[in-house]
Amino acid sequence: MTEIKEGCRQKVALVTDSSACLPEDQISRHNITVVPTVLVWDGQELRDGVDISNEDFWRRLAWDPVLPSTSTMSPYAYVSAFSTARQIGDSVLCAVIPSRLSSMADAARTAIRLYSDDRDVSVVETGAAAMAHGFPVLLGARAASAGADAGHVEDVVRRAADASAIVAVADSLEYLSRSGRIPRLVARMAHLLPASIVFSMRRGRIRARPSFGSRARAIQGMVTHVRRAAIKSNYLGVAVHYAANVSEGHELADLVRTELRPDDLFVTGFTPVMGAHVGPRLLGLSYCSRPDN
Repeated sequence: MTEIKEGCRQKVALVTDSSACLPEDQISRHNITVVPTVLVWDGQELRDGVDISNEDFWRRLAWDPVLPSTSTMSPYAYVSAFSTARQIGDSVLCAVIPSRLSSMADAARTAIRLYSDDRDVSVVETGAAAMAHGFPVLLGARAASAGADAGHVEDVVRRAADASAIVAVADSLEYLSRSGRIPRLVARMAHLLPASIVFSMRRGRIRARPSFGSRARAIQGMVTHVRRAAIKSNYLGVAVHYAANVSEGHELADLVRTELRPDDLFVTGFTPVMGAHVGPRLLGLSYCSRPDN
């Protein structure tokens, strides 16, 4: 849970889950309360970032024949988060990934009914995962830290969610297929192609396509994708997400810094729960491209 800072009472406090891949320094600076998502491995429940780290996850995935899965979030985890956030703000705004992709929205809304101060809590769905989910939270939290009221903060979150997306490259869609995020037939067909797989997520929808040629070409294609999306933007935030290959993530960050010059640039690992869906060879760019400041 988030450590509460003295003297930081706000009109509204933000709650989200660990799949947002928010950098720790931003969580602390803007008093964001983060609910750990839950990984199930060989019958054991492991809280994302609490009971298992990114490094431990990838090491175990390399040798354990049992594949992990994810668990439905408990409404009571959100109830606890709401109570923590109410110590920070007069009201609470909880941002969750789209309900078509996860049951987190249902868990959060159930938690509101269980929470005694339910009139002070609202839930808003973003449009994607990783920092495409995290940027709306971060920009909303910055507005809240600056003294904005609940209505303004929610508007910031919604507008940022509409302007956020993730694009990523993988060698295979095997893990996404196992998680049920894409049909198995699509994964089998992709496996037959001499290509990397590029997938994107925006506004609750996942799309996948082959990228013929080298992995380096596919990675450059991601940068080009973000550049085109940001042509008319006054604000561009980018987050580089790596799986098991940390150095590849930092190399991509250098390329993004040089070619895109974003207003915000973060480098974060995919969390263990997300790793269960994407596998060790995924590399991605989340971005928020807003025409306003």
